[in-house]
Amino acid sequence: MNIFNKKISNGVNLTGKKILIFQQRGWGLRVGHFLAKKLAAEGARLAALTLKRSTHKFVVEQREVNYDLIVNNDEIMGDPVTYLAGETISLAEICKDLGVDSVWPLVWSLRNYVMSYKDKYYYSFRQNVSDEDMIAYVMAMYKCIRDIFAKFTPDLILAPNFVGLPHLMFHLYAKKRGVRMIGVADAKVRGVNVFSYSYVNDEGPFYDRIEELNEGRADSENREKAKKYIAECRKSMMHPEYFDWTQKSKSVWKKVRSEIAPYYHILRWYIKRPINYLPVVGPTPDYRPPRIILRDHFARKRYRKFYDNFSYYPFEKLGRFAYFPLQFQPEATLDVISPYFNNQIELARLIAMSLPDDITLAVREHPAMIGLRSSAYLEKLARTPNVKVIDYRVPSDDVLKRAALVVSPSGTTLAEAAFYNKPAIQFGNLGTTLRMPNVTKHTDMTTLPKKIREVLSQNLQTPEYERRLENFVAAAYDTGFNYNYVGFWVKGSEADLEGLWSAYLAEIERSVIKL
Repeated sequence: MNIFNKKISNGVNLTGKKILIFQQRGWGLRVGHFLAKKLAAEGARLAALTLKRSTHKFVVEQREVNYDLIVNNDEIMGDPVTYLAGETISLAEICKDLGVDSVWPLVWSLRNYVMSYKDKYYYSFRQNVSDEDMIAYVMAMYKCIRDIFAKFTPDLILAPNFVGLPHLMFHLYAKKRGVRMIGVADAKVRGVNVFSYSYVNDEGPFYDRIEELNEGRADSENREKAKKYIAECRKSMMHPEYFDWTQKSKSVWKKVRSEIAPYYHILRWYIKRPINYLPVVGPTPDYRPPRIILRDHFARKRYRKFYDNFSYYPFEKLGRFAYFPLQFQPEATLDVISPYFNNQIELARLIAMSLPDDITLAVREHPAMIGLRSSAYLEKLARTPNVKVIDYRVPSDDVLKRAALVVSPSGTTLAEAAFYNKPAIQFGNLGTTLRMPNVTKHTDMTTLPKKIREVLSQNLQTPEYERRLENFVAAAYDTGFNYNYVGFWVKGSEADLEGLWSAYLAEIERSVIKL
């Protein structure tokens, strides 16, 4: 049964329960503060880790919620050495306590550290801060986590998602101590979000429900609804709601506004200097001096013009091909969940040289990256052997229908391929797509040619395949909530916050009972 159909309260008393909330950027203002008010009204004790200085300012100055503890991540990130106050914590100690072999895959989630916004729009792949500064922040974040657990000892942690080093380290530290951290994940079923207990999105009610249905231990009341959704996708793919944003054309007024915007932001810079500055990091999308504002504006226009006029390989001339859809970057699905495969140019080269027989690799740019990725990036891909770059304006559905295989670190296209019974190879760790019946995980690039042949020989036109696909969709309806989560968070869209609260409260109560 969909979580919205459940009663709002199961009678669990939240009085005195200690909940740490990641009051993060726009989510903290639009969703997190609302949840904090509701939890405070239920008698919960609250602490906040703020991400972004302007969000911290709001949390500190508001008077509707009384927090036991408020910690400013940006203060730590901007000057980790000062926060450490002379304390040294070895990486070996941190690795042991978090249960990881290395902190460096986690460090790749720090986009403003491992990439440089000051060097290039939209991010250069050059390292922005020294290894010493990165290690200092890892140590400082570990100290921060240790201090919060000593002073507040949370029973539960709420975050909008798992996207950065604080999220990953808190999750790993809390899990070893039996404290659940809850984020929200896209279920890959349009309009449905689910709660996740892991930064690779492989733990939580949704994932348990899929396993339960696959093993035949239960059936779903939403099976017919799932069948209908699958049939609709096969007629016309039901893309995620955020996909709609990339398809909207700008009105004349919006185009005029976009030309005026940089000069408006420069004026605001001089009138009221932005506070979202991190000394160690320098310019970021949140802190752009006038020269960076102008650089970004004209670079975006230049990149878009190049991509719109590039001589793409004609889609209709493609023979048998594997489809590699480029992903948005920097982004959590690559840099958090698939750090070993986040160099997409190199990954395309390795895939292309592994393709058997007469198969070529078709690469298509992510529509949301048009204007953000440089011309050099596209040219490198286009001049890679056995790689054919096709026009980003060719509909993804058309490419999927013709593809023999889909290959990707992670992402929505892997799930969409399932509705067309297309085999897919995933290199990263995204747990959601690994539950799809068409997806095979593979990480050893030296054995990729053999794995591709194996995957291409699979028969996906079977009743068992169909049952597992139905189970995936049904599980999303069984455990998820229908809410424009990202639209409200990012775009400020209209939303039923009380409906969101009912979903959160049911999940919080479930977690409190189990903990």
